[in-house]
Amino acid sequence: MQLSLGVVVGLLFVAGLLLSRIHFCMVAAVAKASHGDWDTARAIALISCGISAVLVALEVASGRVPRQLSLDWPVLVGGLLFGVAAAWNRGCFVGTSIQLAGGDLRALVSLVGWVLGFLVAGSPMALPVLPGQLQRTALALAALLVLLGVSLLAVRPAPSPSGSPPGEGVAWRASIACGAMLALIDNDLWRWDPSSLARALAHPLALAESLQRRDPAPLLGLVLLMGMAAEALVQRRSRIALPLTADLVRLPFGMAMAAGAVLAMGGNDSQLLRFLPGGSPHGWLAVPAMLAGILIGLRCPAPLGLPRH
Repeated sequence: MQLSLGVVVGLLFVAGLLLSRIHFCMVAAVAKASHGDWDTARAIALISCGISAVLVALEVASGRVPRQLSLDWPVLVGGLLFGVAAAWNRGCFVGTSIQLAGGDLRALVSLVGWVLGFLVAGSPMALPVLPGQLQRTALALAALLVLLGVSLLAVRPAPSPSGSPPGEGVAWRASIACGAMLALIDNDLWRWDPSSLARALAHPLALAESLQRRDPAPLLGLVLLMGMAAEALVQRRSRIALPLTADLVRLPFGMAMAAGAVLAMGGNDSQLLRFLPGGSPHGWLAVPAMLAGILIGLRCPAPLGLPRH
């Protein structure tokens, strides 16, 4: 199944709405969970579950298997580096994009850092692709089972604070629907995530060549941002915040995030929304490393004077 560009644009716009509505951010999820609030973490788990379920269904129907990459030590190092830098940046790739779409122009400094980081760090290291159809299928099925188990725990009702309305918490239907839409896009190998947009902007000549061929695919991340901006406007959360001199330290933090993403063969956006639910072994190493890095970054004062998250 090959989706048309128009369908992809529509799906991405709605996915941007939902990601913003859910407040998707790996850094925020870890920070909240450490204080007993698991709502954002549950939502992220459910999105990954939706992606995994649809990818496996498409695999059964078409025989097309998500790309499976093997493990290597730079993935661990890159994940840790990305996590620490994202915590000091006050947002992951998706979370920072939501900030920017909501009018927080301080996140624009981080975006410039991503572009410069991908320009300096270059292309991701080449990990060998795992051979064998049956082996890859088993990995994808294992990913689905694990994510389903996590989701069953995630949707268990937590005690509601007194006075809070029933049903408040994780918008689990929206999370699974968002995952299903992103899986359809992932299955056709469209590059839509914020890190892919930053990587495209880091290579302006290749981007200009694509646009001359009337191929807007490298800029699909802008559609995701528009969906996020639309949600912020509808919810009346859009507030302009100009960057201050102290926010310039987000530039090196953004560069470090990009370098970590290169070593880990993907930032947290592609790991959580493509590789991990697709069963790629390197994703099952990169994501825990990123979580550990975020915990370290949240507990260690950020250098250069930027306050902790």
